[in-house]
Amino acid sequence: MKRITFVLCLAAVACLVAAMAGCGSGARVYTRDQTSITASVGEQFIIELQSNATTGYQWSLAKPLDTAVIKKVGSRYIPPGSSGGTVGAGGVEQWTFQGVGKGTTTIVMGYSRPFEKGTPPAQTVSFNVTIN
Repeated sequence: MKRITFVLCLAAVACLVAAMAGCGSGARVYTRDQTSITASVGEQFIIELQSNATTGYQWSLAKPLDTAVIKKVGSRYIPPGSSGGTVGAGGVEQWTFQGVGKGTTTIVMGYSRPFEKGTPPAQTVSFNVTIN
């Protein structure tokens, strides 16, 4: 009986973690090769970019968002592999946005080290966004 309770609790925790991570959210994922984004008002979409947290680099918004058109819902770093990964290997950053009003805008992301003030990003990428 204790084993069944443990398994059920473990399954419930796994479902909660998946829900919090946005797994199964149905949000479309875009990469730096897919820079044209179309979504509806209320719809969420994810920008996924290669990143390596071990180097001190991270993605950030290089320009403020047009909050009449989109808003940032959240962001997270996903390390390589499901357990442990290779030391020094890169993972991905996922940035979740939501359409809030009809219009077009651009999301500009920069890859830099936040502690290197005044240094231009090592990489930039722009996404053209249309919200219907």
